[in-house]
Amino acid sequence: MRRNSAKTSRKYWKEDPYPASGRSYEYVCPDCGQPLELCDLRDGDQAYWCHSCGRGHRAGQPPLEALRRGDDVA
Repeated sequence: MRRNSAKTSRKYWKEDPYPASGRSYEYVCPDCGQPLELCDLRDGDQAYWCHSCGRGHRAGQPPLEALRRGDDVA
């Protein structure tokens, strides 16, 4: 007897909350809403940093609150 794996895998599949592209999104501070600056780290990675709050996060791990639709998007 053969199982239909498409039905069982769909049950556990969740939609990815992050956009497929960073285009038209602004990276803003989740706390104060100011734009974040992209900075290079000593280990070769990049991070977004808020100078007014003194907080940031790695570019590959943004919190969902840090992504905001840009004004130029219809």
